[in-house]
Amino acid sequence: MFARRLLVNSSLCVAVLGCVLFSGCASPPQPVAEEPPPPQKSEAPTSAPQTEVLADLPAPKPQEVQQAVARIFKDAVVIDETRNPSFLVGDLNGDQSQDLAVVLRPAEGKLPELNQEFPVWIAREPLQEVLLRKSKLVARASKSPDNAAAGQTVRFARNDVLLAIIHGNGPKGWRDPEATQTHLMRGVVGANMRIMPYKEAAKVYGGRRPFPTIYGDLIQQTLIGQSGFLHFAGSVYAWYDPKNFEPETGPPHSAMSKMR
Repeated sequence: MFARRLLVNSSLCVAVLGCVLFSGCASPPQPVAEEPPPPQKSEAPTSAPQTEVLADLPAPKPQEVQQAVARIFKDAVVIDETRNPSFLVGDLNGDQSQDLAVVLRPAEGKLPELNQEFPVWIAREPLQEVLLRKSKLVARASKSPDNAAAGQTVRFARNDVLLAIIHGNGPKGWRDPEATQTHLMRGVVGANMRIMPYKEAAKVYGGRRPFPTIYGDLIQQTLIGQSGFLHFAGSVYAWYDPKNFEPETGPPHSAMSKMR
């Protein structure tokens, strides 16, 4: 009997000693507390993008304009200094970089350079396209030559008066050596040319229907006896005057829907 009790007590001591050593029997197991999840970052509600401020650049100097023209056209054109003004600056395509619009004439003996098949500029006739579209004499007027791969279809002549718009690049605008995107247009140099800033255009033309979508500042002037403006239409420049304008087919949109 004594031996049996001694055996039981010994077994109990071994069990207690094991519990102490392995920390498994002294008390019931406690649940492991979960780490709290990291705090979620609250996303700010979506808001309209902030209007960027166009870099405050000095007034253009004639020699700077000449340098920009030579960068694109080499010696194929000359600035038409008989025009007043012969150049204008503004953010014409609405990308917050200053652009240059300059009146040009073909240089003597340089028509082949202007009429090359694949130039570095985009050649258009915005006024002619409007008139042809309205009269419906040429159904493809609104379709050509948007594809640059199709080659230049406008053929310039010796006595043409041209308007080149050199798009700016970054804060330096059209002065930047990398600013090379250029539109060259015939038939859109009229009288009383001036820049109409975008904000002014919104006040003057706001609510007018029908009206084209505009993206930046306008070149206001008078052509064929009509007061209107040249404006960036998303990929090329287009002419608008209230008499000849016909809206593109498709769902109606606000005249200022693309204004920044």
